Amino acid sequence: MRKVLAAVVAGAILVGAGFVTAAVAAPGAAVAQESEAPATEASGFIPRALSFLGGVLDDLVAEGTITVDQADAVLRAVEAKMEATKAERETLREMIKGFLEDGVMTEDEAAQLPEDHFLLSEKFDEAWADGELTIEEIRELMPHPRRDAFRRGARLGALLDGGGIDQAEYDALPEDHPLKQIDVSSYLEDGIITLPELREIWRQHRAQAGQDS
Repeated sequence: MRKVLAAVVAGAILVGAGFVTAAVAAPGAAVAQESEAPATEASGFIPRALSFLGGVLDDLVAEGTITVDQADAVLRAVEAKMEATKAERETLREMIKGFLEDGVMTEDEAAQLPEDHFLLSEKFDEAWADGELTIEEIRELMPHPRRDAFRRGARLGALLDGGGIDQAEYDALPEDHPLKQIDVSSYLEDGIITLPELREIWRQHRAQAGQDS
């Protein structure tokens, strides 16, 4: 029974720790961007995780593997651990935010971070060669996971500033661009893809993807 309890507790803590680690390591959190909390936390990560764990424990109680009191003890311990880890992450995030208020983190400031923090990893060794780490260096080495999508969106926005995307502009898009994966020949017959037409293309594409799935 102790092995079962250990496995359940370990699994729950790993889930919580994985969430916290990802949130702290996210470049947006590290450079203190506008978002004050990850979307998963805002939508209630801890309550959902505890609800899932509670279901698992209920099954174990029903099977006679553990008692109700033991299940309650596990839930209380996991909740306390997750809340403590969340508080530690918030403290660390605020500390980093303070360090980077002037756009630069010094070695003395970095010495206050946990030894295993990602900003102290080998990936940043070259950036630290001059004795400091800038926000720009962090963003370059730990880019936002959707940076390419943002760039593509900005690129399309610039093209549409002229009234739409003409054939030459469409041809200039990289071959892996989402718009290049769709047949838009009928929209280019009049020489330009307008914003309303672009929206229609995306709607049709999403509808077709839904039918194929």
